[in-house]
Amino acid sequence: MHIFLTVILFILAVLLMVLILKQPDRSNGMAAAFGSGASNTLFGVEENGGTIAKITQVVAILFVVVALVLYIYTSKM
Repeated sequence: MHIFLTVILFILAVLLMVLILKQPDRSNGMAAAFGSGASNTLFGVEENGGTIAKITQVVAILFVVVALVLYIYTSKM
């Protein structure tokens, strides 16, 4: 069970990294953070993330749940 959960956690970690890197950029770089004319800066327009963002949220939640289950399982051994 320990090896199975570790493999699942590793797969979720790699999938989470790929999904985060595939998301489109929402800002105009560091210059936008300091107010150089960007419309979607710190408190600007919040865009809907779309399908990739929703999948990323689900994978992140699964990652945390599997990590907690793995922690609980290994602490009882």
